[in-house]
Amino acid sequence: MKSVLTYKSVAIYILLILTLFLYNSHFYFFEKFALSVNDYKYKIKFLVKQQEINDNVIIVEVDEKSINKLGRWPWNRKKIAELFSKLRPASVIGLDIVFSEYSNPEDDNQLSQTIMENGNVIGGVFFRSQATENADESLIDILSDSAIFRIKLLDKTIGLKEFEYIEPNIYEITESLAASAFFTIEPDIDGLYRNYPFFYLHKGLIFPSLGLQILRFYLNSDIEATFNKKGLVEFKLGNLQYKDSNHLKLNFYNKVHYISAYDIISGEYDTSKLKNKIVIVGITETGIFDLRPTPINPITPGVSLHATFISNFLDNVLIEENNKTDILFIIFSCLIIFFVSFFKKIYKRIAAYFLSFMLIYTTSIFLFIKYNLWINDFYFLFSFAIGIILTELVLFVFTDLKAIGIKKAFSSYVSPDVVEIMTEHPDKLKLGGETREITILFTDIRGFTTLSEGLDSEKVVYMLNQLNTPLTHAILNNKGLLDKYIGDAIMAIFNAPVNIENHPDMACKASLEMLNIIKDVNNKFKSENLPSVDIGIGINTGIATVGNIGSDVRFDYTAIGDSVNLASRLEGLNKLYKTHIIISEFVKEKLNDDYCLRLLDKVVVKGKEKPVTIYQLLEDNQNNRNLTKEFNEAINKYFSTDFYIALQHFEEIYKKFQDETSIIFAERCKYFISNPPDMPWNGAYIAKTK
Repeated sequence: MKSVLTYKSVAIYILLILTLFLYNSHFYFFEKFALSVNDYKYKIKFLVKQQEINDNVIIVEVDEKSINKLGRWPWNRKKIAELFSKLRPASVIGLDIVFSEYSNPEDDNQLSQTIMENGNVIGGVFFRSQATENADESLIDILSDSAIFRIKLLDKTIGLKEFEYIEPNIYEITESLAASAFFTIEPDIDGLYRNYPFFYLHKGLIFPSLGLQILRFYLNSDIEATFNKKGLVEFKLGNLQYKDSNHLKLNFYNKVHYISAYDIISGEYDTSKLKNKIVIVGITETGIFDLRPTPINPITPGVSLHATFISNFLDNVLIEENNKTDILFIIFSCLIIFFVSFFKKIYKRIAAYFLSFMLIYTTSIFLFIKYNLWINDFYFLFSFAIGIILTELVLFVFTDLKAIGIKKAFSSYVSPDVVEIMTEHPDKLKLGGETREITILFTDIRGFTTLSEGLDSEKVVYMLNQLNTPLTHAILNNKGLLDKYIGDAIMAIFNAPVNIENHPDMACKASLEMLNIIKDVNNKFKSENLPSVDIGIGINTGIATVGNIGSDVRFDYTAIGDSVNLASRLEGLNKLYKTHIIISEFVKEKLNDDYCLRLLDKVVVKGKEKPVTIYQLLEDNQNNRNLTKEFNEAINKYFSTDFYIALQHFEEIYKKFQDETSIIFAERCKYFISNPPDMPWNGAYIAKTK
């Protein structure tokens, strides 16, 4: 650090670090205590606001009345078939019940037939971590149709819990269902049920929960989901979407719509009222023990959790858990302590602490009641509780920790020698951003999205890893900074965060290495019966803003500016020119080493009027040198509007070298011969980059 921080500023920084550390570490003791502290919000909300479940969500309950009238559970399956038959007007019927054992063939067939005739029944299955036996493969084959397949994997592994065992319905019933889904809901660490899952894994397949499957059929839309090694990144279902968590924190209701199963069977309830509604059949009779403790009721019927999940989406009353908001409250709490500490009189500090606490505390409650925004209150309360006690606790090791933090943050995407420079001279790393000349490199795997559609997800992830690992090493070995992975694309920066000599040369060398890497990887893919891939690379040198484009809480080192945009667009132009590496004139001007370059074209970048001259970087061998020499002669004829001569040259080059780029310019020459360009002509073909 350039100067010593004051006592109070260091104290608040240490307090903030400690609180954020506990917040992100999820220690058992703190998390369990935090759950209890935060539950008060539900109770306060119910005191000031009535929240009724969506009118289109109905629970048909096997309640005490039904048991008394129709006999103890489980009922004869003919009786259950009668119930399902009368529920037929409903749009979708979800079962929080599993028929996992056979009764007798006649009753089982009648129930299966009724379910099939309904055509709108979603059956429930139960996942288990341990069991003495598992379902038959024939059942798994049927159940697999209920999994989701419109998925995108960002990592090789999927961060979803996988259950080894499944307890499904019997074969005949499973086959007759419109679909199946799991109704397994796991409690939080204190045994209470607050969260509802979206997906779990079984046999490598991703299955949706009962509530999500019901929404899928009710909205007549398929699920699209993206996963990474941490779990669910995002899912979409029609206009519904959710991000960053595989569980939804349930927004409980004061009033839920229940109809006794007996009233349905006896005809006391007019089932025509169920038209276009969602019906969930479940057990609420306390003697059958399908009850779940929740923050609002220690004996909440389990079936109501499915109804609550569905209604939350239909009513758009999803509880939003935002880490950034939590962190903002923690920071605000720390700042309160910092400013209040300037009061010399203790009674003034106590009064200021109390008033500040009440302000932030009531704000949190208001945000939940009014906007369904969930603040994890425990951690900002923790900040108030420990206050100024931590002011000097980490002062001694602060400098070392900062160096370690920098090394840890950058070591995975910066070459080791660059990391050493940064840790030895941290003042060279301006976290607020700085303007400097850099070289930007973009890569993209050609047609990988289309190629991956014919492969299973594991092979797609395997191929990406086999490609990205050596391509990343090519960047790091040439002193580049791996900025980010963008699907099957890579962005890298050279000459940041510290100065690198000859950074345009480093980028060009890295790109040439990448071409050789692709050849080696394709040979490996061929031996494994996998399709080959191709790559496009764009390189530009220019002024950009680089640094922490975000905050020091979330360290995201990147670059922004027109020069970055140009590099990205040059990468995309490889498709047009049938090339692999395109560099700008600004790169060429800065190169120190001798490379095999051919003048490619002049392009008009979107938002600019002046054309940019672009070049193709080729592997340096005699064949490419000959190609470059002849092509440069042809392209100069082209730019001088001597299209007849240029056409002859391009056609000869194609015959001699099989160069597809020459065919593109031959076609352009034919066009301009028939449609002469307006004069004066700057040579830039209308190939505006997107």
